[in-house]
Amino acid sequence: MTDRRLIKSFAALGFAWAMLTAATAPASTADQIADLLDAGKPIEAFALAQEKAGEGDPEAQFALGWFYDSGQNITADKAKAVAQYRKCADKGLSQCQWRLGVMLDTGEGVTADPAAAFGWISKAAAKNNPAAQASLAVLYATGRGTAVDYAKALDLYKSAAKGGEAHGFYGVGVMYLDGQGVAKDGEEAAAWFSVGAAVGDEQAKAVTEMLLKDQKTDLLDRVAARATAIYSDYVGPVQMPPKPAAETPAEAPKAP
Repeated sequence: MTDRRLIKSFAALGFAWAMLTAATAPASTADQIADLLDAGKPIEAFALAQEKAGEGDPEAQFALGWFYDSGQNITADKAKAVAQYRKCADKGLSQCQWRLGVMLDTGEGVTADPAAAFGWISKAAAKNNPAAQASLAVLYATGRGTAVDYAKALDLYKSAAKGGEAHGFYGVGVMYLDGQGVAKDGEEAAAWFSVGAAVGDEQAKAVTEMLLKDQKTDLLDRVAARATAIYSDYVGPVQMPPKPAAETPAEAPKAP
């Protein structure tokens, strides 16, 4: 059950894109490209990314890297993605530093280099990039590019979860399930997986379904209560469904 890979799903990459567009000023390059994509104009979005990236715009370089990385509306080219990410990583953009580190770790489009991956991902995580924090947690948990340090991994997974990265909840669940630096605790693991599933992590959803299948009601109740507490602490107040309105008794017929 140990999480042996960095986050490399395009859901995570999309989260990094959303973080970039949310953090930049109105009418920035990132916003313009996002607006074109939202308007169903991917060719124009790609052309703008190419143009601005050629002018040295780091946001455009990330966007162009994203196009080549994800293969959205073009043929994927991991080597070209790495080249673009490296350019904007050198300029300090945390999304680029994170994604470059991931590709160096997995060997996508570049020769695998765990030490270099650790360096780049550490830089992005230091800027409170939630995706990078989750990825750095994996490196500490698995000892890739650095020594194993479960305490740091746990802290980073929790920071990532607090920052809105769903995979952070999954990572904490794995550590409790496998007893990585903490006592093994299947119920605690199931609670963290449950929250991860609730906020959209597919791995957490699959593991939650496996762990809780055919379990007794008292255990399910304990896990649900703990998951509710975790959700409240890391995501926000749990919205309970409104109680159905009491039925108003039918008015008695009046006497003629």
